[in-house]
Amino acid sequence: MLPLPPLESLRFFEAAARHQSFVGAADELGVTPPAVAHRVRALEKHLDADLFDRSARNVRLNRRGRAYLKDVQRILADVHAISQRTGRQPPRVGIVSVEAVAESWLMPRLPSFRVAHPDIAIELETNHRGVDPKRSDFDCWFAYTDETAAARPLSQRENTLLEETLYEEQLLPVCSPALLAARGKPRRPADLHDWPLLYDLGWDADWSYWFTRQGEVTPDLSQASGFRLYSMVMHAAVSGIGAAIGRPMLIARELEGRTLVPIFDRQAEAPARCCLITTAASRHRPEVQAFRKWVLGEAETAARTVAGTVRTTP
Repeated sequence: MLPLPPLESLRFFEAAARHQSFVGAADELGVTPPAVAHRVRALEKHLDADLFDRSARNVRLNRRGRAYLKDVQRILADVHAISQRTGRQPPRVGIVSVEAVAESWLMPRLPSFRVAHPDIAIELETNHRGVDPKRSDFDCWFAYTDETAAARPLSQRENTLLEETLYEEQLLPVCSPALLAARGKPRRPADLHDWPLLYDLGWDADWSYWFTRQGEVTPDLSQASGFRLYSMVMHAAVSGIGAAIGRPMLIARELEGRTLVPIFDRQAEAPARCCLITTAASRHRPEVQAFRKWVLGEAETAARTVAGTVRTTP
């Protein structure tokens, strides 16, 4: 018989390593911190090696522990995949996404993924905050970041999470054709100072950022209307309530259908880009690989389409 480690201890170790905390792992697993510590100690005793550096206040993976974590995450993912293939549940991709991307970019495209991969189930939740590297219950996360564009580890815990650019974001003032006809096309950005302006409460600096990039003073936004969801901002703009800062990748359908039109052709690069983040534990699973390949292809096609639409919109 193979001298296997206590297998349940692998799950406790993986959670503790991800949280860098026995307390955090205990909260996730529904046990007490001493129970986590006991399971980890049992694993270290089997290996005859310490995996954590311990102090009175915290624990931290050591070099041996970091290397072991990558193998354990791969093994746990393999066990999960084998169980899915053996059981009746279909392969599933767990996705977390910033609300605007989920509503305006991902959802309209998901039917094509289902057509191409009818055997893969999708589980999608929205989150307006940034990526939580302590979570383990997701495979892919769509988020915005202003860090370097190169594919890279998101944290110092080796390759626990990998971040890669989905698309570079732009900012573009837009409004309904009716509002533009009623107000007349402004000649310079400063002419927008007396327009009714709209903004997303989560991206409340977008107008200021765009005006600054045009070398102009930001107007008084105290009278502007703010909305919690980006889809609500765009709905208000389509309805003629005011002008909004559009993100062309998120309003491609509105631009193509001319329910929204650019007020200026002056785009500004947004302070953050949209990224796809995948976990090391799930990155090699076939269903996650299929989703990642599909979504990167969709982003590349969408970027070309949006660039052409913005250039040709009068």
